[in-house]
Amino acid sequence: MESDSGITLVYKPFMDFPVNEDLVSGLLTALNQFTIVEFKQGIESIEMGGLRWVYILDKETNLLFIGADSKEVSTDTLRSRLDVIRHTFIQQYAKEKNRWGSKWAGNVEIYKPFEKIIEEYYTQWKQAERITTVAEFFDMLGIFQQILNLVMNVIEVHLSKKKKEKNL
Repeated sequence: MESDSGITLVYKPFMDFPVNEDLVSGLLTALNQFTIVEFKQGIESIEMGGLRWVYILDKETNLLFIGADSKEVSTDTLRSRLDVIRHTFIQQYAKEKNRWGSKWAGNVEIYKPFEKIIEEYYTQWKQAERITTVAEFFDMLGIFQQILNLVMNVIEVHLSKKKKEKNL
């Protein structure tokens, strides 16, 4: 969103919240502006409404990037993802200052195609999470296999002693 006005340039929800995106954007921008004026720095992250919200202000372009996800997603992960989106958006729309100024004339429709890019990133991140979860599962299976092998060795050694004593 545009930092000063709070106008939403791109809004891509992945959760089904029946909210007005302009009202939410205005509130989030106002909160950030309040902290800048009162505390001399913007919001980095907050937890609100069962979600974790991360802010990144790009001072050169005067754009405020805000991302939200469940509280299970770490702030660092959410910030990294949002930074990828920020970087891609700036490369595509605001790389050159004069290009940014000429493109931004209040028409947010020109940013609509960027929603697809966000969607692609989101899909890739979710796939990576599933792969990580499967990998962690196999790591746990490997640990249990090692424990089982150790127990089997202990039992085998113990049984072997008893067999030897019985045979003597």
